[in-house]
Amino acid sequence: MMQLKSRTLVGPMREEDIPQVQLIEKEIFPTPWPKNAYYRELNHNRSAFYIVLRRDDQIVGYAGLWKMSDEAHITTVGVRVGEQGKGYGHALMAALIQRAYQLGSRWLTLEVRPSNDVAVRLYEKFGFKVIGRRRGYYTDNNEDAIVMWSDSIHTTAFKRRFKEILDSIEIEGLDSTPA
Repeated sequence: MMQLKSRTLVGPMREEDIPQVQLIEKEIFPTPWPKNAYYRELNHNRSAFYIVLRRDDQIVGYAGLWKMSDEAHITTVGVRVGEQGKGYGHALMAALIQRAYQLGSRWLTLEVRPSNDVAVRLYEKFGFKVIGRRRGYYTDNNEDAIVMWSDSIHTTAFKRRFKEILDSIEIEGLDSTPA
């Protein structure tokens, strides 16, 4: 019997990926995006960039950002319930940060639920810091969002940390050089 290593790679989200993405989203988020939101993002939002992480033919995670002047705003990061804790969130974040470099962004920003410890720790590992709160941001339970920002992604410290994280990820489609 021959053991084939499964291939895990990151690439652009396509329209045919949307149903799988929506299934993951329903699994992991109390308020998934409306049904047509991803179609709109992919087809009509020129500042949007969305990726998926595939293992063999299955999508195990997805993420997106919007380019807004010199910042990249991370709109979503999601990993299938049974696949969490395997480093896929790190890979998705790394791919978004690489995209932010390609787009000429200087900073990254995002909102996250304070109750989502795992996500908060992931973002902190990439150098994000809490800079504020949006009161009652999440409509399902009126939970606040914490607003997190990175330092300039062009600082030596940010690049060094990012390179260390990149070096620890073994996924195809990720450049091994930060910028």
